[in-house]
Amino acid sequence: MQIEKEIQNIDSRVYEMLDCVIESCKLAFHYYLDSESGCREDWIIDDDKVNLYEREIESLCMQILLREKVYSGDLRDIIGNFRLCEDVERIGDQAYDIKQTVDQIKKREGEVQIVRGMDEIISVVQKMVQDSLYCCVKMNVAQAEEILSRDDYVDNKYWEIVREIVRLNKEGKISAESTVYQTMVLKYLERIADHATNIAEWVVFMVNGFHKDQVII
Repeated sequence: MQIEKEIQNIDSRVYEMLDCVIESCKLAFHYYLDSESGCREDWIIDDDKVNLYEREIESLCMQILLREKVYSGDLRDIIGNFRLCEDVERIGDQAYDIKQTVDQIKKREGEVQIVRGMDEIISVVQKMVQDSLYCCVKMNVAQAEEILSRDDYVDNKYWEIVREIVRLNKEGKISAESTVYQTMVLKYLERIADHATNIAEWVVFMVNGFHKDQVII
């Protein structure tokens, strides 16, 4: 059927968008953790490309909804992808913001560049984003629920690292400016984890109609 082909096309564009965002995260995270690189303003994250994907996917979803009489299973796919791509776009924004913020950290020579614990939270967040793509492709509810379970770790780790940033500031190892920038990077990471969690929740919705333990469709 034509509608099935159109939904498959939407799925394919969502996968491409997620893959693009994963690469943006890899670059931003590597940039923070690479103590040897110095400030590299020539390293570019193309946020405009992610925004174009979002507009295209939203348009494709709206075209089907306005043209077709869509039944429950297909409707879940369309609504799920429509909402899911919003979270993917936000991850792209956060990756871009991390790169821009790390530029400012790297310009401040003689200060601590990598806060203790950031490598751990980055590893977990990166895996959450990557796994969100895999569970989308496979429509794997078990994997989606496993992603959800990691969000608590990120939340706990967030406050642990906040305390470490405060300690570094009190001991004069980072300036007030770097304290702000480091905290901003940490917050962006926490938000990326939230959006990966949202993606997993939309996968659960597309499979069985549940969203945050409530049946929608």
